[in-house]
Amino acid sequence: YVKGYGANTLTDGFAVAKDLRAQDPEAYELLATYGYDGERDLAASRMDSTQAIAKGLVLRRKHPIFDVDANRELTRVQYNEVFRMPLTLPFDLFPKWYAAFSKFVSMVHSDKYQRTVPMKEKTILLVNNWRVLHGRAGAMASPDRHLVGGTIVRECVYSKSMQLAKALKE
Repeated sequence: YVKGYGANTLTDGFAVAKDLRAQDPEAYELLATYGYDGERDLAASRMDSTQAIAKGLVLRRKHPIFDVDANRELTRVQYNEVFRMPLTLPFDLFPKWYAAFSKFVSMVHSDKYQRTVPMKEKTILLVNNWRVLHGRAGAMASPDRHLVGGTIVRECVYSKSMQLAKALKE
């Protein structure tokens, strides 16, 4: 936060996925197999953006909510309520998929998994975006709130960690 105050909501997506898998394995598999179609126009979605370079840049992605590895173990949770598009999954699967999706969304927003973190000027928040679902609790924000966001690519973090670990051993 550069200016003002507000609150962020944080949810451990892995904890939600783990519990959903234990409670309803079929729901977990549906969300690990079929997804969600998303689209984000980087300029239009941020009317306050001054980045003219992003004008016309549209990202489209079709992916499961739960990314899993070859052993069907969870590697990433991808969920965004804002940029959802009409689904392209098979019609006959829609009722079961939507029930699984609804259960997942209820869990994401439940007090068991979601925490509200107050934010104020000069506060930095770092999250593992592959595990933690994050949002902003807008009703708790000051009218002069000014956020600056950035991304550190996951591979950079792991690469630097390996370099530092190697240097410590030497």
